[in-house]
Amino acid sequence: MKIGMNLLMWTDTLSDEKLPLLDEMKEIGFDAVELPCFDLDDIENYAKWGKRMDELGLARTGTAVRGADQNPISPDPAVRRAGIDANKRNLDCCAAAGCQVMAGPFHSALGEFSGKGPTDDEWKWGVESMRE
Repeated sequence: MKIGMNLLMWTDTLSDEKLPLLDEMKEIGFDAVELPCFDLDDIENYAKWGKRMDELGLARTGTAVRGADQNPISPDPAVRRAGIDANKRNLDCCAAAGCQVMAGPFHSALGEFSGKGPTDDEWKWGVESMRE
């Protein structure tokens, strides 16, 4: 079993000034780190963080989140497309960092609830977005 910590306890942005957190986590005894993967336009930064985690022997996962403007189950096809595209960029960031898993609420928008279960269309759109 591996024990990890989510960097969201400290930051939602992977900046150079936050890199020493990895050393602290390793020193404390953590085996893994969950990275916030929210800056989807900076693949090189994720690669840098991945390299440092390789040096420290830390496993990692990435976390993603979709908002209302990138909701993969939206009735608006343009919003669904934005969600799918963002999920793909998240996967690229996770791959650059060497993540084995991408977690988080990326199947639908965070905090967007109808108060009912998913409709047939929402279910269909969700499946389509995950397949793509």
